[in-house]
Amino acid sequence: MTTRDTIYSVDAACGGKQLLSVLGEGVTQLPPESDGSGNVEYKTKLNPENEARTTHLATQLKWRLAEGNGHAVYVLGVHDDGEVVGISDVELQLTIQTIEDMARQLGNVQISSIDRRRLEDQGDQVVAEVHITQRNIVRRTELRVTVLGDHGAGKSTILGCLTYDEADDGRGKARLNLLRHRHEVESGRTSSITLGTIGFDAEGLVLNYANNRSAEHIFQRSRHVVTFVDTCGYVKHLKTTASAIVGHSPHVFCLVLAADAATVTGTTREYLRIAAVLGVPLMIVVTKMDAALKPQFAAMMHELLGALDTVVPGRGKCIVTSETDCDSLAEDMMRLAVVPIFTTSAVRSVGFGELTAVLAKSRHSCSGRTPATVTTNDNARTHGNPFEFHIEHVFSIDTVGKVVTGWVKAGTIEVGPDSGHHLLIGPNALGEFDDVDVTSIHALRIPSEFAQADSSAALAIQPRKSTTVRKGMVVVDADCLNRGIKRVSAEFVARIAVLDPDFKALNSVIVHVRSTYRLARVLEITDETTDDGDQGSTSGSWATVRLRFEDGICDFLCAGMPVIARDGQRLTFVGHVAIVV
Repeated sequence: MTTRDTIYSVDAACGGKQLLSVLGEGVTQLPPESDGSGNVEYKTKLNPENEARTTHLATQLKWRLAEGNGHAVYVLGVHDDGEVVGISDVELQLTIQTIEDMARQLGNVQISSIDRRRLEDQGDQVVAEVHITQRNIVRRTELRVTVLGDHGAGKSTILGCLTYDEADDGRGKARLNLLRHRHEVESGRTSSITLGTIGFDAEGLVLNYANNRSAEHIFQRSRHVVTFVDTCGYVKHLKTTASAIVGHSPHVFCLVLAADAATVTGTTREYLRIAAVLGVPLMIVVTKMDAALKPQFAAMMHELLGALDTVVPGRGKCIVTSETDCDSLAEDMMRLAVVPIFTTSAVRSVGFGELTAVLAKSRHSCSGRTPATVTTNDNARTHGNPFEFHIEHVFSIDTVGKVVTGWVKAGTIEVGPDSGHHLLIGPNALGEFDDVDVTSIHALRIPSEFAQADSSAALAIQPRKSTTVRKGMVVVDADCLNRGIKRVSAEFVARIAVLDPDFKALNSVIVHVRSTYRLARVLEITDETTDDGDQGSTSGSWATVRLRFEDGICDFLCAGMPVIARDGQRLTFVGHVAIVV
């Protein structure tokens, strides 16, 4: 979110940041206006001369809004060189009227606030800051794709090619665009969750960093956005990968395998089982086709197809070789009818057209579909349910306050006193919730009047009393708790698929629920015999486990919520919450 920091400048004489605002008492000089960039415009005054002049000014306002990601500040009563001169009350009203005319020409623009200061030594002269906001009136669809695979399979390289539209040099050049830390560049091992983005406009054109200057620009031009969550393949960072599997609420799992791999590894088979148990659509990307030998590739594909037959027997398999029929293929993938397999080469830029064509047509349905392994009446993803927002990150921004980012699991939230929502934030260490107000919303980094189910968002919040806001909390409608479907507890029962045979000998495991992970004690395990044809039940054993968080701190839980557990650097089970105790 843009703040008034945009109008501050570095004072070289002071050797630090001088916070200058025209509203500050005694301020008579501001830094000169930046014509080339920034979202701040100095104006002495404006008069509604004629429509052509207003149109020109509206174009200038549109540029400032684009620079400020939907937020512009007009400083009135100031020359372009920064000299504060002031204007009369009548001139101020005419200027504000002109800005309102400019906003009407742009359509989805409005004045959000006007702050004035009267100049003490100049009689009736005043200066003002006018904050102007551009709201998102276009409904964009979003698809979150979590990318899984062994270390060295080429996950980051593939995403680098997709998001920057450039070929790899065979030595990892493409992945450098996604890596965040120096040690990742030096070792070639991703150790953190990295997000990559591509979009598609109304005509289906791919929008990435090759034809856009920033992620914000991609979002503004897109009608459909695909967000990739790049995970870690190295076992040392299993904690981060487990958090990505359940914490980012993925719509699709993308499993990456290298064409020159000797075999389908146990880790790959684990990821296949996880996708089957969680009931998430699955696509497979085979990389490094330029380095594969035909007999080796044929053996690996035969083993992969056999693993798919075992783990997801109800889904068809389709090796995608052209961009035809991508509409039906994408629809079949999202309804768990088929697993598309893409063969790619990052060096030769082969296979990306078919991959992007399917992603362009893939839409997540908010129809209330629940995983096949769980019986629940919780249709939390439908728009008619109370608002529920899961917090992934927390920021503090000057003049805005607390900002939380995450994803909307259910319902819709709108800004304004007439939104009809009584919102709560929590739970805290005692399992309690506090009242909170949402003052502004950014959906996909674009200022918006609303945030809807299954979309990413950033909320500017104001708790009504002092509250420590942390990752893993939720912002919910009070009715969400009143219904009793969502509960706050430190103990729950989960139906799980066992990934590690030694799990039953453990007294405690690290449990990942939503974006948090905690040590939980295993209270009870009951084995299951499944002959009911549940998806994924043909591979591995099933059980019901009762768990309690060791620290006794309550968490926000509900039936059907995905859960995954590990014992150090081994995954032990995956499943869903069945009962909240």
